[in-house]
Amino acid sequence: RSNEYKSYLRACSEMSFQYEEEYRLAVELVMETANIFLPAFHSVKRNVQTKCCPTDLVTETDRKIEEVIRNKIRSRYPDHVFIGEETVSEGGGCVFGNSPTWIVDPIDGTTNFVHRYPHTCIVVGFSVSREVQFGVVYNPILKKLYTGKRGCGAYVNGEILRVTGETDITKSLIATGMSVKRDPETLNIRCGDITAVTQEPGACHGLRMMGSSVLAICAVAEGMRLRMASNVVEEIC
Repeated sequence: RSNEYKSYLRACSEMSFQYEEEYRLAVELVMETANIFLPAFHSVKRNVQTKCCPTDLVTETDRKIEEVIRNKIRSRYPDHVFIGEETVSEGGGCVFGNSPTWIVDPIDGTTNFVHRYPHTCIVVGFSVSREVQFGVVYNPILKKLYTGKRGCGAYVNGEILRVTGETDITKSLIATGMSVKRDPETLNIRCGDITAVTQEPGACHGLRMMGSSVLAICAVAEGMRLRMASNVVEEIC
C-alpha cells in the first residue's frame, strides 16, 4: 500500500473514534479509486460532457468513481444514505437528514482534471445527525491524503495540519474561484469581490484560483498563508 495510506494508519492508530470503521473504509475507497483516476487523468482521450451549462463539466471517470464508491458503501452499510454529486446532478435524490450519510464528490476540480492540471481530488465525507464526523480528500497526482475526524485532528499524509493563525488580510493570499455561471450578474459579483480584496488600502498579497474549492480549503488548513473568499465557501457548503 502507498506511503500516504501507511502514514494515515500510523496517525490514527492510537485514537479512539466512534466511526473508525467507516473512516478507514473511506480512506480505502479514495486510494482504490485513484487507480481509476490516474490512468484517465493521463489519457489523451476523454469522454467529456456538460451538465447545467457548457462550463460545468463531467467525465465518465467522475461517474465510474462514484459508482464504485457507492456500490462498496451500500454493500457494507445498506441502511446508510448516499449523496453523490453526479447522482444528484442527474436527478437522483438528495436527502440530508439525521441518518448516517455519505457525501461524495468523485472528482472535485473536474475542469482541472480534463485539462491535466494537477489540483484535483477525490472527496468522501460522512455525517450523522447532520453533523460531519469525518472527511477524506485524496489528490492522486500530488499524492496528498488529507484526513480529518471530529475531535481527533486533521492530517496530511499522517502529519498534523495547522493553520498559520494569520488574521491580517494584507499579509494573506486570497483563494477564490470562477463559478460555472457566466451570466453578467454573476461575473459582476465576482469582479466586485476581486476589487474588494485587491484595491488599496487593505489589499491582499494576491489571488489564487486553484480550481478545486476542497483543495483550497485543505491548503488553508495545511498552513499556507491563504484565506478563502466567503462567496466560494458559501457556494460549496
